[in-house]
Amino acid sequence: MNELEEKIIKIVDSMRKEIIEFHQQMIRLPSENPPGKYKEISEFVEKKMNEIGLKTINKRKNIIGTIGDSESPSLILYGHMDTVPRYDGWTQEPFGAEIIDGKMYGRGACDDKACVTAEIFATKALLDSGIELKGSLEVLSVVDEESGGFGGVKLLLDKGLVRGDVCLLGDGRGNYPAAFTAGFLMVVFVITGKKAHALGFPDIPKYRNEQSGVNAIKKMIKVMNFLMELQEEFLKTESKYPNFPGHPSKVSTINIGLIKGGGELSAVPDKCVMQCVINTIPEQDVESVKNRINTFIENYKREDPNLNIKVQTNLSFKPYIADLNTAFAKSVEKAVKTVYGEEREFKMFLSASDAHWFQEKEIETIMMGCGTHKNKVHAEDEYIHIEELIATTKIFALTALNYLKS
Repeated sequence: MNELEEKIIKIVDSMRKEIIEFHQQMIRLPSENPPGKYKEISEFVEKKMNEIGLKTINKRKNIIGTIGDSESPSLILYGHMDTVPRYDGWTQEPFGAEIIDGKMYGRGACDDKACVTAEIFATKALLDSGIELKGSLEVLSVVDEESGGFGGVKLLLDKGLVRGDVCLLGDGRGNYPAAFTAGFLMVVFVITGKKAHALGFPDIPKYRNEQSGVNAIKKMIKVMNFLMELQEEFLKTESKYPNFPGHPSKVSTINIGLIKGGGELSAVPDKCVMQCVINTIPEQDVESVKNRINTFIENYKREDPNLNIKVQTNLSFKPYIADLNTAFAKSVEKAVKTVYGEEREFKMFLSASDAHWFQEKEIETIMMGCGTHKNKVHAEDEYIHIEELIATTKIFALTALNYLKS
């Protein structure tokens, strides 16, 4: 650890009480998505950014804080303020931010308010240190991540309000940086059939007449079977990239998450909707999966003249494999080693995140989140270890130091 790194770490340690109190205050401001009411938390975060010396822009409740005015090098620090709903089953107050045995409980305590706190106090540590940085630092605290990022990061990037060379994306798992991200494809199948009396005019080819129904649910079964066969095929190919501890899956996966159809037991159902999410390993091309689905559907249509099916694959993201030899990757690697006292390899992150919006704009992106699979993210009694919150703050600050120092 060199003198500058030691100085930053000491400053972060000295802010421990302030970091904890700020994080508690933020957890106590609900920002569930849905319903997407962000005014209070957005104003709270912007006020803090102004207090520590950042110039800010508030665009549809997304906060952009900046220091420096040089175009390059430019580093983006990212966190998102919105959370999933509280759901049922909590034994702790979802917005109480109570600390028990070194853990702070609350919705968003880990995902992802921890990274918002970390990026703000990492920036404060840099400013308080008086260390001269070159280029510029953009600190993003965004909304709508849990619903796809369309009103958050995508909006800011499309409007040119955020322009960075690189992004340290504070989301996902902690303890290790992630440089290899999955592809993503959401597919919606809609089959339209024909309603009829299920007993008098059932959907049975041998006894069909002009009054017979067309069972949309029955026709969806073949689509479901195709997806299950595709999943079996995916199981044959494991990713070569290392996964986070506690995450066993190293294959592309298909999750059938929603099926709706029918309404009355005595009627042939005339509509069935099925939605699924496909996450691909970094090595797998998302377009090839789309093509497999489209080919199956076209063949199915030719085989069945009574099939009326529509398929939507509008939302998809390419996988991403970062270059570990860049100055930015080395900056992250060095920061993690300094904080944890050991080298830690870059991991693979198989869930969707806002990372792909930056990657599509050719902004080099590495993820460094907070917490593990044990932190009950998106579940009841979500929490963050105080020590991990402090460690993440240090990693953010040291990454910026390594990448932007004169």
